[in-house]
Amino acid sequence: MRKSILLIGLLALPYLMLAQTPDLNDALLAKARNLYDAPFTRSLVSFDCAIQFDWKNHFQQAIGSVPPAAVPMIDKLQTIPHRVFVDRSGATVSAIPKAPDLSAIPHSAALEQALGSIVQGGINAWIPFATNVILPIKPTKFSFERSDTGYTVAMNGNGVDVTLLLGSDLRLTGGDSRVPQRMRFTTRFTDGPEGYLLDSETIMPMDGEGGKSQFDYKFQTLQGFQLPFEVTVTPANSEVWHFSLTDCKVMTGITIKVEAPATVH
Repeated sequence: MRKSILLIGLLALPYLMLAQTPDLNDALLAKARNLYDAPFTRSLVSFDCAIQFDWKNHFQQAIGSVPPAAVPMIDKLQTIPHRVFVDRSGATVSAIPKAPDLSAIPHSAALEQALGSIVQGGINAWIPFATNVILPIKPTKFSFERSDTGYTVAMNGNGVDVTLLLGSDLRLTGGDSRVPQRMRFTTRFTDGPEGYLLDSETIMPMDGEGGKSQFDYKFQTLQGFQLPFEVTVTPANSEVWHFSLTDCKVMTGITIKVEAPATVH
Protein backbone atom coordinates (compact mmCIF):
# COMPACT_ATOMS: atom_id res chain seq x y z
CA MET A 1 0.00 0.00 0.00
CA ARG A 2 2.83 2.43 0.90
CA LYS A 3 4.49 1.79 -2.49
CA SER A 4 1.20 2.41 -4.28
CA ILE A 5 0.68 5.72 -2.51
CA LEU A 6 4.26 6.73 -3.29
CA LEU A 7 3.84 5.80 -6.96
CA ILE A 8 0.61 7.80 -7.25
CA GLY A 9 2.30 10.76 -5.62
CA LEU A 10 5.22 10.60 -8.06
CA LEU A 11 2.86 10.38 -11.03
CA ALA A 12 0.91 13.40 -9.81
CA LEU A 13 4.00 15.50 -9.11
CA PRO A 14 4.40 16.92 -12.65
CA TYR A 15 0.79 18.12 -12.63
CA LEU A 16 1.17 19.75 -9.23
CA MET A 17 4.38 21.43 -10.32
CA LEU A 18 2.64 22.68 -13.46
CA ALA A 19 0.15 24.63 -11.38
CA GLN A 20 2.79 26.03 -9.00
CA THR A 21 5.85 26.84 -11.13
CA PRO A 22 5.86 30.38 -12.55
CA ASP A 23 8.23 29.42 -15.37
CA LEU A 24 5.86 26.70 -16.60
CA ASN A 25 2.89 29.04 -16.31
CA ASP A 26 4.70 31.67 -18.37
CA ALA A 27 5.76 29.09 -20.96
CA LEU A 28 2.22 27.80 -21.38
CA LEU A 29 0.82 31.32 -21.65
CA ALA A 30 3.39 32.25 -24.29
CA LYS A 31 2.60 29.09 -26.24
CA ALA A 32 -1.14 29.75 -26.03
CA ARG A 33 -0.78 33.37 -27.18
CA ASN A 34 1.10 32.29 -30.28
CA LEU A 35 -1.69 29.89 -31.27
CA TYR A 36 -4.41 32.54 -31.66
CA ASP A 37 -5.03 34.91 -34.54
CA ALA A 38 -5.03 38.33 -32.87
CA PRO A 39 -4.60 40.95 -35.63
CA PHE A 40 -4.53 43.93 -33.28
CA THR A 41 -1.38 42.51 -31.64
CA ARG A 42 0.32 42.57 -35.03
CA SER A 43 0.24 45.64 -37.26
CA LEU A 44 -3.52 46.17 -37.60
CA VAL A 45 -4.51 49.62 -36.35
CA SER A 46 -8.12 49.86 -37.53
CA PHE A 47 -10.56 49.02 -40.28
CA ASP A 48 -13.65 50.71 -41.64
CA CYS A 49 -16.38 48.80 -43.51
CA ALA A 50 -19.80 49.23 -45.07
CA ILE A 51 -22.55 47.30 -43.28
CA GLN A 52 -24.75 45.12 -45.47
CA PHE A 53 -28.10 44.25 -43.88
CA ASP A 54 -31.28 42.98 -45.56
CA TRP A 55 -34.30 44.35 -43.70
CA LYS A 56 -36.82 42.38 -45.76
CA ASN A 57 -35.03 39.11 -45.12
CA HIS A 58 -34.76 39.98 -41.42
CA PHE A 59 -38.53 40.44 -41.10
CA GLN A 60 -39.21 37.22 -43.00
CA GLN A 61 -36.95 35.25 -40.69
CA ALA A 62 -38.19 36.96 -37.54
CA ILE A 63 -41.95 36.78 -38.07
CA GLY A 64 -42.37 34.65 -41.17
CA SER A 65 -43.51 37.40 -43.54
CA VAL A 66 -43.37 41.10 -44.27
CA PRO A 67 -46.60 42.87 -43.22
CA PRO A 68 -47.85 45.18 -45.99
CA ALA A 69 -48.00 48.06 -43.52
CA ALA A 70 -44.28 47.60 -42.80
CA VAL A 71 -43.17 47.83 -46.44
CA PRO A 72 -42.71 51.66 -46.50
CA MET A 73 -40.68 51.47 -43.30
CA ILE A 74 -38.50 48.64 -44.63
CA ASP A 75 -37.93 50.45 -47.92
CA LYS A 76 -36.86 53.58 -46.06
CA LEU A 77 -34.52 51.71 -43.70
CA GLN A 78 -32.91 49.87 -46.60
CA THR A 79 -31.85 53.15 -48.19
CA ILE A 80 -29.78 54.22 -45.16
CA PRO A 81 -26.10 53.34 -45.62
CA HIS A 82 -24.13 52.47 -42.50
CA ARG A 83 -20.44 51.99 -41.85
CA VAL A 84 -18.56 50.65 -38.86
CA PHE A 85 -15.15 51.83 -37.68
CA VAL A 86 -13.22 49.29 -35.60
CA ASP A 87 -10.02 49.66 -33.62
CA ARG A 88 -8.70 47.87 -30.55
CA SER A 89 -11.01 49.94 -28.29
CA GLY A 90 -14.18 48.70 -30.03
CA ALA A 91 -16.66 49.38 -32.83
CA THR A 92 -18.44 52.61 -33.75
CA VAL A 93 -21.41 52.52 -36.13
CA SER A 94 -22.50 55.55 -38.14
CA ALA A 95 -25.08 56.31 -40.80
CA ILE A 96 -23.41 57.90 -43.82
CA PRO A 97 -23.55 60.86 -44.14
CA LYS A 98 -26.11 60.85 -41.32
CA ALA A 99 -29.40 59.15 -40.48
CA PRO A 100 -32.42 60.87 -42.04
CA ASP A 101 -35.36 62.08 -40.00
CA LEU A 102 -37.42 58.95 -39.34
CA SER A 103 -39.91 60.48 -36.93
CA ALA A 104 -42.73 60.32 -39.48
CA ILE A 105 -42.43 56.55 -39.86
CA PRO A 106 -43.40 54.63 -36.69
CA HIS A 107 -40.72 52.34 -35.23
CA SER A 108 -38.17 53.23 -37.92
CA ALA A 109 -35.83 55.20 -35.67
CA ALA A 110 -35.87 52.48 -33.02
CA LEU A 111 -35.07 49.78 -35.59
CA GLU A 112 -32.28 51.85 -37.13
CA GLN A 113 -30.75 52.29 -33.68
CA ALA A 114 -31.23 48.59 -32.93
CA LEU A 115 -29.22 47.66 -36.01
CA GLY A 116 -26.38 49.91 -34.86
CA SER A 117 -26.40 48.29 -31.42
CA ILE A 118 -26.41 44.78 -32.89
CA VAL A 119 -23.47 45.49 -35.20
CA GLN A 120 -21.53 47.16 -32.41
CA GLY A 121 -22.23 44.27 -30.03
CA GLY A 122 -21.31 41.64 -32.61
CA ILE A 123 -17.94 43.24 -33.37
CA ASN A 124 -17.19 44.07 -29.74
CA ALA A 125 -17.71 40.43 -28.77
CA TRP A 126 -14.82 39.59 -31.13
CA ILE A 127 -12.48 42.38 -29.92
CA PRO A 128 -11.10 40.57 -26.81
CA PHE A 129 -9.96 37.74 -29.10
CA ALA A 130 -8.62 40.10 -31.78
CA THR A 131 -6.53 41.86 -29.12
CA ASN A 132 -5.62 38.65 -27.25
CA VAL A 133 -6.77 40.07 -23.91
CA ILE A 134 -8.99 37.05 -23.30
CA LEU A 135 -5.82 35.32 -22.06
CA PRO A 136 -4.01 36.54 -18.92
CA ILE A 137 -1.93 39.71 -19.14
CA LYS A 138 0.45 40.70 -16.39
CA PRO A 139 0.24 42.08 -13.74
CA THR A 140 -2.90 39.91 -13.50
CA LYS A 141 -1.98 36.79 -11.53
CA PHE A 142 -2.69 33.48 -13.25
CA SER A 143 -2.00 29.77 -12.97
CA PHE A 144 -2.45 26.82 -15.32
CA GLU A 145 -3.70 23.57 -13.83
CA ARG A 146 -4.15 20.25 -15.57
CA SER A 147 -7.71 18.98 -16.03
CA ASP A 148 -9.25 15.90 -17.58
CA THR A 149 -9.83 17.79 -20.86
CA GLY A 150 -6.82 20.11 -20.90
CA TYR A 151 -6.19 23.06 -18.61
CA THR A 152 -7.96 25.33 -16.15
CA VAL A 153 -6.57 28.85 -15.96
CA ALA A 154 -7.37 30.96 -12.91
CA MET A 155 -6.92 34.74 -13.31
CA ASN A 156 -7.03 37.23 -10.45
CA GLY A 157 -6.08 40.86 -10.48
CA ASN A 158 -7.30 44.44 -10.41
CA GLY A 159 -10.93 44.16 -11.52
CA VAL A 160 -10.48 40.59 -12.82
CA ASP A 161 -11.65 37.28 -11.36
CA VAL A 162 -12.02 34.76 -14.19
CA THR A 163 -11.56 31.04 -14.73
CA LEU A 164 -10.82 29.88 -18.27
CA LEU A 165 -11.18 26.37 -19.67
CA LEU A 166 -8.71 25.30 -22.35
CA GLY A 167 -8.46 22.06 -24.30
CA SER A 168 -5.28 20.00 -24.50
CA ASP A 169 -4.39 21.99 -27.65
CA LEU A 170 -4.76 25.23 -25.64
CA ARG A 171 -7.92 26.10 -27.54
CA LEU A 172 -10.27 28.12 -25.32
CA THR A 173 -13.56 26.28 -24.76
CA GLY A 174 -15.21 28.57 -22.21
CA GLY A 175 -15.04 29.99 -18.75
CA ASP A 176 -16.65 31.72 -15.79
CA SER A 177 -16.31 35.42 -15.09
CA ARG A 178 -17.13 36.77 -11.63
CA VAL A 179 -15.45 40.17 -12.07
CA PRO A 180 -15.92 42.51 -13.93
CA GLN A 181 -19.19 40.83 -14.93
CA ARG A 182 -20.87 37.68 -13.67
CA MET A 183 -21.37 35.38 -16.64
CA ARG A 184 -20.49 32.08 -18.22
CA PHE A 185 -19.34 31.71 -21.79
CA THR A 186 -18.43 28.98 -24.24
CA THR A 187 -16.32 29.36 -27.36
CA ARG A 188 -15.52 27.43 -30.50
CA PHE A 189 -12.54 28.12 -32.74
CA THR A 190 -11.60 27.16 -36.27
CA ASP A 191 -8.12 26.91 -37.75
CA GLY A 192 -7.10 29.98 -39.73
CA PRO A 193 -3.95 30.83 -41.67
CA GLU A 194 -2.61 32.86 -38.72
CA GLY A 195 -3.94 30.69 -35.87
CA TYR A 196 -7.18 29.95 -34.05
CA LEU A 197 -10.11 32.06 -35.27
CA LEU A 198 -13.23 32.63 -33.19
CA ASP A 199 -16.02 30.66 -34.85
CA SER A 200 -18.73 31.04 -32.21
CA GLU A 201 -19.24 32.40 -28.71
CA THR A 202 -22.19 31.92 -26.38
CA ILE A 203 -22.67 34.10 -23.29
CA MET A 204 -25.12 33.40 -20.48
CA PRO A 205 -25.77 34.76 -16.97
CA MET A 206 -23.92 32.89 -14.25
CA ASP A 207 -26.99 32.85 -12.00
CA GLY A 208 -29.06 31.13 -14.69
CA GLU A 209 -31.57 33.97 -14.94
CA GLY A 210 -32.18 35.44 -18.35
CA GLY A 211 -31.38 34.07 -21.76
CA LYS A 212 -28.13 33.49 -23.60
CA SER A 213 -26.63 35.46 -26.46
CA GLN A 214 -24.71 33.89 -29.31
CA PHE A 215 -22.24 35.32 -31.82
CA ASP A 216 -21.12 33.47 -34.96
CA TYR A 217 -18.42 34.61 -37.36
CA LYS A 218 -17.10 34.04 -40.86
CA PHE A 219 -13.95 35.84 -41.93
CA GLN A 220 -12.43 37.53 -44.97
CA THR A 221 -8.77 38.12 -45.77
CA LEU A 222 -7.88 41.81 -46.08
CA GLN A 223 -4.24 42.87 -46.42
CA GLY A 224 -3.17 39.63 -44.77
CA PHE A 225 -5.57 39.95 -41.82
CA GLN A 226 -8.53 37.72 -41.05
CA LEU A 227 -11.34 40.18 -40.31
CA PRO A 228 -15.08 39.58 -39.76
CA PHE A 229 -17.08 39.21 -42.96
CA GLU A 230 -20.41 37.63 -42.02
CA VAL A 231 -21.62 38.00 -38.43
CA THR A 232 -24.71 36.43 -36.90
CA VAL A 233 -25.97 37.78 -33.57
CA THR A 234 -28.66 35.96 -31.62
CA PRO A 235 -29.65 38.02 -28.55
CA ALA A 236 -31.46 36.63 -25.53
CA ASN A 237 -34.81 37.21 -27.25
CA SER A 238 -33.70 34.77 -30.01
CA GLU A 239 -34.32 37.26 -32.83
CA VAL A 240 -31.50 36.46 -35.23
CA TRP A 241 -29.62 39.30 -36.94
CA HIS A 242 -27.31 38.69 -39.93
CA PHE A 243 -25.00 41.34 -41.30
CA SER A 244 -21.86 41.43 -43.41
CA LEU A 245 -18.95 43.84 -43.79
CA THR A 246 -17.87 44.94 -47.27
CA ASP A 247 -15.86 47.71 -48.92
CA CYS A 248 -13.41 47.60 -46.02
CA LYS A 249 -10.47 49.96 -45.66
CA VAL A 250 -7.63 48.72 -43.46
CA MET A 251 -5.07 50.86 -41.65
CA THR A 252 -1.81 49.34 -40.45
CA GLY A 253 1.04 50.56 -38.29
CA ILE A 254 3.57 49.31 -35.82
CA THR A 255 3.00 46.17 -33.79
CA ILE A 256 1.38 46.84 -30.42
CA LYS A 257 2.35 44.83 -27.36
CA VAL A 258 -0.50 44.50 -24.86
CA GLU A 259 0.45 45.46 -21.30
CA ALA A 260 -2.92 46.26 -19.69
CA PRO A 261 -4.64 43.82 -17.30
CA ALA A 262 -6.78 41.21 -19.02
CA THR A 263 -10.50 41.78 -19.26
CA VAL A 264 -13.48 39.66 -20.28
CA HIS A 265 -16.43 41.35 -22.06
